[in-house]
Amino acid sequence: MRPPVTAAVRTPDGLLAPWRCLPQLAGVLTQAFAPVAARPVWLRALFAPFWLIETVVHRCEGRVMARGPATLVLRRPQSWARTALHSVVLLPCAVAAFVVVLGPVALVGAVVGGSVAGPDGGRYAVTAVLLLVAALLLWQLASLVRAARAGVRLRRDVRGLRGPWAEVGSLAGGRDGQATRDLVRAVLVWADDNKVALVAVAADERLARLYGRAGFTPFSSTSPVLVRRPRPAGTSWRPVPRPAGGRVFEATL
Repeated sequence: MRPPVTAAVRTPDGLLAPWRCLPQLAGVLTQAFAPVAARPVWLRALFAPFWLIETVVHRCEGRVMARGPATLVLRRPQSWARTALHSVVLLPCAVAAFVVVLGPVALVGAVVGGSVAGPDGGRYAVTAVLLLVAALLLWQLASLVRAARAGVRLRRDVRGLRGPWAEVGSLAGGRDGQATRDLVRAVLVWADDNKVALVAVAADERLARLYGRAGFTPFSSTSPVLVRRPRPAGTSWRPVPRPAGGRVFEATL
């Protein structure tokens, strides 16, 4: 039997996202995971404060992996208390971020409203912006309810999984498909080197197909959870030299 998961299984340091890249990665995540009904790019961009805070919180814990504009979160098993603490920290920080970003809009609205309709106009403008902040936050959280339910199911299903494992989530790469493939390949090589099983729940059919090409299979016939067990070194996903120099991978996404 393999040993239980311990802190000795480290995430790949070479893939940790630099702090300076977090705003760019937050923008990519915003366009990928903002509410589906928010179709225009400018409307989806309003949710960027939430994803920036989410990315910062995960980066503080060493979970955010990146290769160019492509990013994913690699979560190791943790207690429910730590998960709850993450939520407690995230919500007020997200509210504060929304207020900071939309604060100038409220200030301009207050000035314009005050000059047009007097003090009442200024108050109405500020109130409207605060309501907009609340609406955006609730809209984003509501769109993530499905992901939260999937996370509960994932932890329940993999409870008996032997050996170390890590959860892959929030995979996004914008329009840079090559960066996304390079990031996924690097994580797969790391998992094989460290004998770490990877588990995930695909947010949509496109990601489900990508996970499938990366070797993930359903945990069971009735589970939405996908699992990829570590493969022996020297098999697929290992970088091999090519005559012209550089590195290629034996398997393709």
